[in-house]
Amino acid sequence: MSFPCPTCKNPLGLTLEFIIKHPICLCPNCNTSFNFTVNDDIKKTYRETMSEINNIKNKHKAIAKFN
Repeated sequence: MSFPCPTCKNPLGLTLEFIIKHPICLCPNCNTSFNFTVNDDIKKTYRETMSEINNIKNKHKAIAKFN
């Protein structure tokens, strides 16, 4: 489920990866600005978690299919 813009209610289609890379963004429909800035500890935890997930996917890619 996509997070809707609180102003115009249109789906924003944002992912955690996009928010981490671009914490300040605009709604493409109504130009409402969003500030998703988080501290460096949260960014570090996110990167470590994604790395662990990718390692698991690579380890099991011969026996499982991941989207």
